[in-house]
Amino acid sequence: MLTRPSMEGDLLSTTLATMKLAALNITTIEAGGRWAMELPAAPVLRLQVVLHGECWIAVAGEKKKHHFRAGDCFLLPHEKGLTIASDLSVKKRQPLRRLIRHPQDGVVSLVCNEGRDFFAAGSAFQLEGHFQDLVFSRLPALIHVPADADHAAVLRWAIERFAVEVRNARPGRALMLSHLLPIMLLQVLRGYLATAAGDRNWLVALSEPRLSRALAAMQSDPARSWSLDGLARTAGLSRAGFALNFKKWIGVTPMEYLTQWRVQLACELLREADRRIAEVASAVGYESESAFSVAFTRIVGQRPGSYRRGASD
Repeated sequence: MLTRPSMEGDLLSTTLATMKLAALNITTIEAGGRWAMELPAAPVLRLQVVLHGECWIAVAGEKKKHHFRAGDCFLLPHEKGLTIASDLSVKKRQPLRRLIRHPQDGVVSLVCNEGRDFFAAGSAFQLEGHFQDLVFSRLPALIHVPADADHAAVLRWAIERFAVEVRNARPGRALMLSHLLPIMLLQVLRGYLATAAGDRNWLVALSEPRLSRALAAMQSDPARSWSLDGLARTAGLSRAGFALNFKKWIGVTPMEYLTQWRVQLACELLREADRRIAEVASAVGYESESAFSVAFTRIVGQRPGSYRRGASD
């Protein structure tokens, strides 16, 4: 009998699963000659792999420019626009609406100058809820994994398979791509972690044993009546040391983190029409419906009942 591998103890997997990580349509980019295109900001994670040629990328609001060659890939973890070009000095930049070709077999093509000098492919990833802001907000504006990176062996294999599937409409293509894309995303994140010395964010904190113990405790048992003292003991730190380090690494206080995780879980429970709001409140650790409603409204921007009605429409 086949069994599913357990996610217990794997905080990255359980968090992404709770946020319902899903890859959207495959997108390809083709260009030739001297070209430049502008892609608007979008509330998704963007992953692209350069399969042929090279390009430059500038992320809106960032000074650093990035150069990519065949085999390189990048992840844009924030809702920011970007310019992709053969040369960033090209003044005439084509907007998205002029680039889109009619989707074929679920693949959306962006074509600039009808050329074949450059070819890239990738996907956008969608996540549900607000918790992604906390998970990804402190990541770099763009994560670049070069083709020849020592730590990217599995990613290179996935890219090779991805390229074959994108270019050839074989039976089972959609299922293959739906499995390859999450693998590529996770390998890019792992690649970032291999070079993230000095960075302070949620993802890097997963490799910090004391903080990761506290994060895992809160997320695995959100209904528990956690206190700052109890979380500090779980982490093996003093109360002051734990509070200081948590805020430095994650960007919010431990209790705010707990509140945001509880509300993320509550959003999923509220979509189950047969659950009363009081039951949802209790399931995520609130003793009163009113306290839950205040916390939920502050983070989501609407009351639990309104959120549930909107989700069911």
